[in-house]
Amino acid sequence: MADNKRPSRRRRESGSRKSSSCASLLQEDDDVDPSPDQTGYEASIIKYAIFYPVAVLPLCIPLLAAFWFPAQWIKLTCWCCSLRSARYVIVKDLDGKLRVEAVQYFELPMALDKSETSSLLGDVTGGPPMKCPYIVHRNLRYLYNEEDEKYILLRGFDRGYTCAGIHEMSAGLSTDMHNERLQQYGTNSIDVPMKSIPVLFVEEVLHPFYLMQVMSITLWLYEIYYIYAVIIFVMSTVSVMTSLIQTRRNMQQLHDMVKQNCTITVIRDGRELHDVPGESLVPGDVMVIPPTGMSMPCDAVLLTGTAIVNEASLTGESVPVTKTPIPENDEQYITERHKRHTLFGGTQIIQTKSLGSALAVVARTGFFTSKGGMVRSILFPRPLNFRFYMDAIKFVLVLAVVAMTGCVYTLIILNLKHYELNGTIVRALDVFVIVVPPALPAALTVGTVYALQRLKKQQIYCISPQRVNLCGKIKLVCFDKTGTLTEDNLDMASVI
Repeated sequence: MADNKRPSRRRRESGSRKSSSCASLLQEDDDVDPSPDQTGYEASIIKYAIFYPVAVLPLCIPLLAAFWFPAQWIKLTCWCCSLRSARYVIVKDLDGKLRVEAVQYFELPMALDKSETSSLLGDVTGGPPMKCPYIVHRNLRYLYNEEDEKYILLRGFDRGYTCAGIHEMSAGLSTDMHNERLQQYGTNSIDVPMKSIPVLFVEEVLHPFYLMQVMSITLWLYEIYYIYAVIIFVMSTVSVMTSLIQTRRNMQQLHDMVKQNCTITVIRDGRELHDVPGESLVPGDVMVIPPTGMSMPCDAVLLTGTAIVNEASLTGESVPVTKTPIPENDEQYITERHKRHTLFGGTQIIQTKSLGSALAVVARTGFFTSKGGMVRSILFPRPLNFRFYMDAIKFVLVLAVVAMTGCVYTLIILNLKHYELNGTIVRALDVFVIVVPPALPAALTVGTVYALQRLKKQQIYCISPQRVNLCGKIKLVCFDKTGTLTEDNLDMASVI
């Protein structure tokens, strides 16, 4: 049986027992970076004592910079250290963006029952529980590997097993093994984070444009421009709150769309059937698929029986496909190669046929599933280098240069005329804030909100309003699934 699975790693010495057990949980993946660039940092009381008082003094500007650039702030307030002892890890994405991830731990028992899935953890013997460090990056778990000295993507059973080895998992998991897997992989859920209105409001207000508005309104109140300042304040507040409420509703729509509550029958503890919630499924669980079908809560490999599946939610194909049991041979199981034998999360099983019960072993759960990958692409879209966006940045930079030039010129001229200091500063700030039209942010927000409302009427939801302006520059959209989304037949256009 061990020949059909990935070989377990032997420990070269007793001191490496923990690292081998944790490292053997690691698998490779082609869809995401399995081992991104990482740098570890640990907290420094000395740096905290130096930087935080300094950050608060000059109008909290350094704290705002920390909010905009958290990775740079971690570098200033923490010591660089090894990843094994790090409290924070700065991860570089495939798109080059730096993200700060906090190190978390889960306990892994050293004494495990010998079962079909024991090779996942290696040759683990008795001993005290160990703590395995991991980080959650873009909703995916990365487990620390002592041999490579870095965090590597943690995956299920979609790599490193033969087809015959997967068949040998048909007995299911024991309750103890299931609890251990639940600690390692987490729950089988795709949770879209729901930020509250106050949190969204603070994040929006801390945008440089709105900080500029606050400074302008404060200046106008000082100069007794009460009516103008109040009008701009009301316009900005209403536009921001309207945008935030619309964004919150769209996030709620996405959250409700991907959330799935169901009860699944699994085989546990020696062929016993148990009804469990879908969120408790872990890789290695054996599911019993009812003849009347079901909505798949995870990615699974079909062991027995055949299934007719509607995969329109993933592929756009309106014609159901037939899934067959995976053959019992020594070929390595790869999801892309064995799609005919794989049931993907988010698809609808119409019906199953089997002499007994149709069984499937869970391969991937949560955000690792095909459905989870689609949700991650929505939550973490790749940056788009549109010319419109680059031109907007250049325009803002030009305005900033003009504002600074006018501010310096005003200071010099009024100083040469021996103008009073307070008046000189106020007039220089007037020139600085008037370069950017005070109602510009509010006007842009109102336009974006109006566009979101029009999109919602067409059942198009957007959780990133900034993308609306970019979409307005699109002139041509190409689709390759038009016919299969609307029709079940093909019409001959011509003969060549």
